[in-house]
Amino acid sequence: MIEALSQPDVQAFLKAHATDSPAKLALQRHLPGGVSASLLASQLKARQKAKDKLPSWLSRDGIIFPHGVALEQCSSETTARFKAARWAGQSFADLTGGTGVDTFFFSQSFEKGVYVEADAERCALASHNFSVLGVGHLQVVQSTAEAFLAGTTDHFDLIYIDPDRRAGHKRAMGFSDSTPDVVQLLPELLKRAATVLIKASPMIDIRQGIRDLGAVRKVTVLAVNNECKEVLFECGAAAQPLQIEAVHLLHGQEQRFVFDPEEEATAEMTLAGVQAYLYDPNVAITKAGAFKTVAVRHGLGKLHVNTHLYTSDTLKPDFPGRTFRVLEVLPFSSKGLKSLKLPFAKAHVMSKNFPLEAAELQKRLKLKEGEEGFVMGVTVGNGERVLVVAERVN
Repeated sequence: MIEALSQPDVQAFLKAHATDSPAKLALQRHLPGGVSASLLASQLKARQKAKDKLPSWLSRDGIIFPHGVALEQCSSETTARFKAARWAGQSFADLTGGTGVDTFFFSQSFEKGVYVEADAERCALASHNFSVLGVGHLQVVQSTAEAFLAGTTDHFDLIYIDPDRRAGHKRAMGFSDSTPDVVQLLPELLKRAATVLIKASPMIDIRQGIRDLGAVRKVTVLAVNNECKEVLFECGAAAQPLQIEAVHLLHGQEQRFVFDPEEEATAEMTLAGVQAYLYDPNVAITKAGAFKTVAVRHGLGKLHVNTHLYTSDTLKPDFPGRTFRVLEVLPFSSKGLKSLKLPFAKAHVMSKNFPLEAAELQKRLKLKEGEEGFVMGVTVGNGERVLVVAERVN
């Protein structure tokens, strides 16, 4: 497969037909290089997925992309670059190498590294791509993580592991349900590395993950354009105060909010009615669970214990999330919805701790989706449900 797809005329064909339909390509005959239509169509589909996920790889002639689950599960270039910028040193090992994306970007921050992968086809593909990318200080090892650890005496500055979260046909959320089982493997990992970095599902229960691992120094919740992408658990043998950081990468800018669980547990938050401005924290902060800390640090009131919106009379320009200027607060009742008069016919509708989902509320308000403003269905401190009409500030 690698040799066939690496042919210059095949690579040129794939670039020339970058936007073609893979399904239609699969039906064609007389394709270049003697490559089967199904293989060429599969590679074209993978390249189209890689356009946004791995743009620098797509720009390099000769890169061969995996198909199916391997490409879906791998880190994006954005998140891989973030990790490589945060963790650096002399040596590292990626024990679940997969497509090699994380391995490649880590190799830019370490003097030498080891790519470990149990699947022979993925090993061959990664080795080929590393060669195309000009990486000469990576060792490729076909092995399971467990077998590699049992057979090596090397010590690394960093061991990175991204366990497979597809247990059977179900999507695993916890560490013990993943392969390899990093909870069982962690003592061996800590013998072989100063730092162990474990990538987890965005759906993981962070507190449970901390309890399961027991040697966590820092948890990083990583979001890109307000979508949670990764939760990273940094572990080490030496005990350190636990920190949780919420990182939001938004259009090339980084919002970072760091706190510790004790600070969040003891923070005294003030409840307040809707004031002149509303604040919606970015998804990294809500996933990290900094519900009270973010309010205290920015001097904000919270609408309700379970309504994760915050408010103030004066603008807080540095808030890590979206900011809205309140135009009107309207009482809510199912019977009175038809008689409500809103200042626009198109709006984004939001639902926060509210009996109606956003789509249902939009339908009942007879609003079209649009950029004219925002309507938020929220519950405030006394349990009253209101509609907040607002416009975006940032």
